[in-house]
Amino acid sequence: MKFNFRKISAIAASALMTGMTMGVAAAANYPAPFVSGGVANAAVVYGTGDGVSRLDLVEANNIQNSLAKFVSGGSVVVEGGESFVLEKSSKKFHLGDSLTTIYSSLDDGELKNFLADGTYKDGDVDEDYEQTITLSNKDLELFSDREYNNKEPTFGFVWNSGAKILEYKIKFDSEIPWGKIKETDFPIMDKTFYVISAKKGEMVILDSAEKVVLAEGDSVTVGGKTVSIEYIEQNAVKFNVDGQITKTLDDHDFAELSDGSYIVANDVMFASKESGISKVEFSIGAGQLTLSDGQEIESNKKAIDGLEVVFDNSDTGLTALTLEWYADDKTFLTEENALTMPAPFDSIRLVFDGLDFPSSSEKITIEPGDTLTIDMENYKLPFIWWNDSGAGSAHFGEDGYPLKLAPATNTTAYNSSTVDLTDGFDVKRYDRILVTLMDNDLSDIETGHFEVTKIDYTADNDFTVTIKDLISSDTITFENKLNESKEFGEIEINLVSVNGVGDGNAYFKFKKLAGTSIEHNVIVSETGLMVTLPTSLANITSTGVDIEFREQDKDGDVGQGSGAVNATVKADATDDVLYVASHTATPSFETEPKSKINIAYLESDLASKVTLDKSGTDNVLEIEYYGEEVPAKVMVVGGDATVSSGDINTKDILVVKDTEVSSVATRNLIVVGGSCINSAAAALVGGSKCGASWTEATGVGQGQFLIKGYADSTITTGFALLVAGYDVDDTVKASTYLTNKVVDTSKALKGTSSTLVAVEIEEA
Repeated sequence: MKFNFRKISAIAASALMTGMTMGVAAAANYPAPFVSGGVANAAVVYGTGDGVSRLDLVEANNIQNSLAKFVSGGSVVVEGGESFVLEKSSKKFHLGDSLTTIYSSLDDGELKNFLADGTYKDGDVDEDYEQTITLSNKDLELFSDREYNNKEPTFGFVWNSGAKILEYKIKFDSEIPWGKIKETDFPIMDKTFYVISAKKGEMVILDSAEKVVLAEGDSVTVGGKTVSIEYIEQNAVKFNVDGQITKTLDDHDFAELSDGSYIVANDVMFASKESGISKVEFSIGAGQLTLSDGQEIESNKKAIDGLEVVFDNSDTGLTALTLEWYADDKTFLTEENALTMPAPFDSIRLVFDGLDFPSSSEKITIEPGDTLTIDMENYKLPFIWWNDSGAGSAHFGEDGYPLKLAPATNTTAYNSSTVDLTDGFDVKRYDRILVTLMDNDLSDIETGHFEVTKIDYTADNDFTVTIKDLISSDTITFENKLNESKEFGEIEINLVSVNGVGDGNAYFKFKKLAGTSIEHNVIVSETGLMVTLPTSLANITSTGVDIEFREQDKDGDVGQGSGAVNATVKADATDDVLYVASHTATPSFETEPKSKINIAYLESDLASKVTLDKSGTDNVLEIEYYGEEVPAKVMVVGGDATVSSGDINTKDILVVKDTEVSSVATRNLIVVGGSCINSAAAALVGGSKCGASWTEATGVGQGQFLIKGYADSTITTGFALLVAGYDVDDTVKASTYLTNKVVDTSKALKGTSSTLVAVEIEEA
């Protein structure tokens, strides 16, 4: 089973698919025609040919997960009763929150009908009461448990055996004497229970259910039983229940029936033959309940596991009654498993309707190699490289292009400049500097990844220094004038000093014209994930160095979120490889047994997903960042309600090898990877095309990708979509473009990997 949590309503999915026909090339935006009307009919095909990268399978799974969010199902439906969602307009429920985070208890302000204030009025009792439900301190988490769904990672709540789930309490305005309680209808939740006996520390009651008035000579069916009056006289009656004749019952007397239920003569209304027809008000209850203070409730002398009662009472009377609900075994509250309080108090339910993830996300990845690169949607940052030419050490940047992350004081003014030489950067040609203008608002953040491309120095007033921003490709040139400030957006760049010693040296300083600060070891992803880089590599071969990834808060303020994860980068000096060894996001679980692909979600308002793939030679880290609040829906339901739920329907979104494509020949297919390594792709483009022949066949060259729909093909009777690039990195970009942009799947699109911009190809 492929791990996926996203969902979308059938109505929303249907709106997206309006006018679409499965398996044809009519205009259709992704996810059509693979998901239509909330229903999936699709398979994703990845290659297995020589030289294939495991990233093709990763992207196939990413596309499967992307499609799954458009499949209807998984939403919990509550019919009847009364429900309350544990959230406020100012605060939603999030992963990691406790059931008591927003509301520790509920009353008639939340469940105005089910927990309404009322009056216990029967016999000599006339007392007002109020009702509350108090929740337990249990957190919403990602868990994996052998006792639930074969250890598949699941969002939900887990109670160990004996842990309290919640409690219900009815409290009266003043103490009610025990003698007045006997032989009355006692209110608990939305029901009443007939009291047989009442004393300090114990009540015996009947689950009296619905009251019915029966006339002599008639019969009525109650709870599946046919009841008639066998005999009636003043204050006494005998019933015939499905042929069983009861003993003679006085007013408020009861008798046990053969199936263990009870019939109660609530009111015998005898009439002489001259004056009218005799009647009796009766009820049939499920059984006799014994409530003993501090003990499990007994139903027909058998304990109800996990349900205890506590009295606020004295020798003379009762002030309050509390029902405490405990887990009688390990208990799970998930999307597929609502919890119901044990009968006959089964009017209270807990329901979890999942996490509402945004429909799009950004993926930030770090792959192993002799150069460690942080790959974000807006740009790539070559961060650390390993020198294996004998020195055997790690350096910031990439081979030949050192990256400077920390400003320093220059000890020498190359041209006798008197300008302050602190907090700047002493650079040579090809050196790089990272400059980020920080602000709370993502739209005001600016980043420059500057490379010194030229230092041409003749004399103090005869020089040219050029720097280029590797993100925007903009260049900035300084000529013959020191301490001249240049503006790069709201970043001010000042060339303080320059000379021609060796290959030439320059000293730069940067300051903000707006924003909150200038940072040199911070970058921010396209959607607002803040990445803080280490400034020393001293321990990279031993304990490693940490990169911090921090979310925005729910209001969108960059770097202010509580959700953060540190990824520890280490160097394998034997293999000259840099890789992510571990991270701090917990708990972390394998997506499938022995898959070696571990996932975790940050317990925060934004719930970023952290995947560490250990299935290859070295680890690959991916952070899926949603950039928006991810609320959870947790409900308390009271009354006579029906709760239904269903799994997210991924069974019709298969991921198969190209060698298995015949097994999905009637489905709509998404083929991932080029024709050189994917035989299904070869069938679409006319052969196993590699390198120049791939370019000749598709028009797609190095640094480019192709997304092309095929209404007719030899691999399926449905519709096929090719998602491939010139090389594996370009294929990753093709997948990213498909799942994050608006794509008409019936068209042929050619894109540029570096910019993630695609244009329609005119077919011959």
